[in-house]
Amino acid sequence: MCETGRRLKEAREAQGRSLAEMARQLSLRKAILEALEECRYEELPEAALSRGYLRRYAQILGLDPEPLLAEFPAKTGSRSANLTGEAAPPRRGLPIWFWTLLLLILIGAGVAAWRLFTIQNKPTTVEVAPPPPPAPPQRVTLRVTTQPPGARVYLDGFLLGQSPVQAPGIEVGERVLRIEAPGFKPYQTTLRLTENKDLSVALEVAPPPPAASNPSPTPANPQTTPPTNTPSVVLRLEGRSWVRVTTANGQKLYEGIPAQGTVLTYSQPVVVRAGNPAAVRVTVNGQDQGVMGQPGQPITRRYPASP
Repeated sequence: MCETGRRLKEAREAQGRSLAEMARQLSLRKAILEALEECRYEELPEAALSRGYLRRYAQILGLDPEPLLAEFPAKTGSRSANLTGEAAPPRRGLPIWFWTLLLLILIGAGVAAWRLFTIQNKPTTVEVAPPPPPAPPQRVTLRVTTQPPGARVYLDGFLLGQSPVQAPGIEVGERVLRIEAPGFKPYQTTLRLTENKDLSVALEVAPPPPAASNPSPTPANPQTTPPTNTPSVVLRLEGRSWVRVTTANGQKLYEGIPAQGTVLTYSQPVVVRAGNPAAVRVTVNGQDQGVMGQPGQPITRRYPASP
């Protein structure tokens, strides 16, 4: 197994997800994901499609796809290589009778063509096939404007910037576009990019939350600050990462991919697992503990640490 396949498999297993589940989520055949994890590149489609599959698979696992794409081969889908390393057996020549028969056929065809030419005594018209259409570009530019301006624009989960935004050098293929702005409903759609595209989106105003008729105390949630006399754990998302938070006995409090800038606050003790630890900064009882770990290396930590 190569380094790329190992990191994909470890990230998937760390989240407790099966290949069949991931294949359904990505709308891909399970065999394609198996080939990516086991580095059987000769079983994959052409390189352009395979790179797109790898990018989407890495992103949904919370991994940075660029290092993986850098290790990806330029060509895929070929089974012509001799994987055993043995020399190919020599090819046998064709028998003499075959060449004799072929020569007779060619002579007969030449005589028939000459007779047809002398009977018709006129030149023949040869139709020339039109040139094939130019191949589509491999990278395009996406321009996005929104109403209101200043909304955050994400492509495949990565922040492009605040609108109006222009993103050159995007690989062709299907891409997931998401736009967020405070006080407005999030907008999400799937784009099939085959050429440069200008997109204008008017966001809908989000309805106000319903007023509680009989408010009562509720347990702390990911956006609620615990009581001041309770030891707290604060998670600040400085990038994109899959995050799961559970209690010490395994009860799930949160799981998802928060937007960059999200702040999650919990009472201790909690167990935190991150797919991209370098994007998650931890503050315990008001003291900055730094980021959880290295980029793209899933990690699980308990707060407070076990004795």
